[in-house]
Amino acid sequence: MKDLYIIKYEPDGEGAPYFFDLNWVPDLPTFHYPTENPRLDILSTHYRAMADVPQLRADWLPDHFLASKAFLAVCDFCECKYVSRPVELFVHGEAKQDKEYFFFAVIERLRAMDLDNSSFVLDNNVKIEGPDSRCLNFERIDKLVVAENIDSDLFYFEEINEVVCSARFLNECVSKKIYGLDFKKIDDSYQYAPWDDF
Repeated sequence: MKDLYIIKYEPDGEGAPYFFDLNWVPDLPTFHYPTENPRLDILSTHYRAMADVPQLRADWLPDHFLASKAFLAVCDFCECKYVSRPVELFVHGEAKQDKEYFFFAVIERLRAMDLDNSSFVLDNNVKIEGPDSRCLNFERIDKLVVAENIDSDLFYFEEINEVVCSARFLNECVSKKIYGLDFKKIDDSYQYAPWDDF
């Protein structure tokens, strides 16, 4: 079993802004990323996008489905599965940027938890009926053990609704000075408890 890390955007209020609007031309197709990938046949071949920020240097902005060419290079080095489309990005009305950006979404989705060795509580408000473990929804996971057969370097971890990466991917991000990311190791202290804040 390899070490896995939850990979998230880490804003700094400067080149990695906290909040901003991003307007796409044409509009991005509607899809619910926690349960489905964007359909390739309805994505445009290229996009224009307008960001209402003074500057943008972050390499991956998952909430906006935006990634830099440098981030895609890390994905390619690790042979990750993703979809991308070129974007002409305008920041404060200017198209000239230090970085080249793309529409980006991770498209490998895995049920990666070892159910026998993990400790969890199932969600009683099940939305999908079925005997298959793929239909399980989790209210909380107190101990998450990753299945032995997981060998991907970047994927959407379906049980915890997060994009995760391997140590190899993390190290390549550090080596290439990928900016604006935070990595949290899935270890014995990790808990999935999405309802605790409510």
